[in-house]
Amino acid sequence: MSLLAAGLTDAAIARAQGWSERTTQRRIHRLMSQLGVNTRFQAGLTAAQRGWL
Repeated sequence: MSLLAAGLTDAAIARAQGWSERTTQRRIHRLMSQLGVNTRFQAGLTAAQRGWL
């Protein structure tokens, strides 16, 4: 979540985590669903508000 909030692309997050880009996209989508948001920006803001960051 911190890499997403830092503004990294899916490809950069995938490289940093050692995952495929598709796995990264799936995990981000799952996080966004859990947070109930529609954009990456909203995900970062909501995660920060919930103390996830």
